[in-house]
Amino acid sequence: MKIKSLLMAVTTVATIGAIGTVSAQASAASSKPVYRLYNHNTGEHFYTENTYERDSLKRVGWNDEGLGWQAATSGTPVYRVYNPNASGGDHYYTMSKYEAQSLVNKGWRWDNNGKAAFYSGGSVNLYVAYNPNANSGSHNYTINSYEQNSLLGKGWKYGKVAWKTMGASDINNGGNSGGNNNGGNNGGNVTPPKPTLPAGMSPKAPNQNTLNQLPAKASAGVSATEIKKITGVSSYEGVQNIAYDTGMGVITYLFGNGMPDLAYTANRYGNAEAINDYISAFGRGSGPLTIKMVNAVIDYAGLPASNHVTKADYPFLPEQ
Repeated sequence: MKIKSLLMAVTTVATIGAIGTVSAQASAASSKPVYRLYNHNTGEHFYTENTYERDSLKRVGWNDEGLGWQAATSGTPVYRVYNPNASGGDHYYTMSKYEAQSLVNKGWRWDNNGKAAFYSGGSVNLYVAYNPNANSGSHNYTINSYEQNSLLGKGWKYGKVAWKTMGASDINNGGNSGGNNNGGNNGGNVTPPKPTLPAGMSPKAPNQNTLNQLPAKASAGVSATEIKKITGVSSYEGVQNIAYDTGMGVITYLFGNGMPDLAYTANRYGNAEAINDYISAFGRGSGPLTIKMVNAVIDYAGLPASNHVTKADYPFLPEQ
C-alpha cells in the first residue's frame, strides 16, 4: 500500500505562527482538533488537523482513534517529516525546524511543504516516547500520562514533554490557565505531572545546583531577560545561555526550550554524531561556541563525561 503517495496528495492547511520560541500558552482562546489514526500493518500512529486527510486514510484501512488533542491555532510551529526509507514509512513531529531540516538532509522528506502541521500552545503537556526497536511508528505522541507511563514501562525510551496543547480552561479563559483534560485514547481526566527540570536537561545531569547562577548573554537580537523567559535557563556550569540565529528563520538556544535535542539525536544516531550535529547547529567555526560551552551542553543532556570534547577534536573552537 503506497501510504505516502496518498499523504502527499493531501494538503494540511495551517495558520503560520511565531518561529523558534516555545509558547507555553496560546495567543488566543481558540483551538483545532488533532485527529489520531493507527495503521495496524505498520504500527504507526498518524496525527492531523485535516479532516480530508483523516477520512482518506480511514478509507485505505487506517483505524480512526478519535481526538488526539486540541491544538492551538497559533504559537510555536510543530513540523512533520516523513522517512520513506523506513519499512512502511514513518513520521516524526518536532518544534525544532533545525532538527527537521537535519533529518531532511539525511533523506527524510518535508510534509505539508515544510509548513506547520499544527501549533504548540496552552497549558496541557503532550508527551513523546520512542521505541528503538521499531522502524515505523517509532514515536508515540499523547496527552495521556497513563498511556505514556505504560509505554515507558514496556521498554519505550526517552519520555519527555514534546510540546503544549489546549485544555478546557485554556479555551474558556483565553489560554491563561490550566486544568484537567480528557486523557485521549485511554479516557479519563488526567493531570500530567509538572516537569521539575528545564527542557532538555537530563535527570542524570551533574552540577544541577549551578543552574541559573548567572544571567543569560544577550545575543542574536534577544535580550538576556527574554532568553531566560523563553528557555527557562540563564546559565549552567558557569556557561551563560545564548541565542543563535541559524539563518533558516529560526532562533536556537544553547540550553532549555528551543535548544537542539542532543539527547534524542544521541539516542538515535550515537553520541559522537549528535555532538557534531549540535556544533553544526551553531555554525561550527563561524559560530559562538567554545569547548567549555559544548562540554556544558554534553553534561546538561546527561551524556557521559567521556564524551567531552577537546581542542584536538574541534581545533576551530576556542577553549573559553
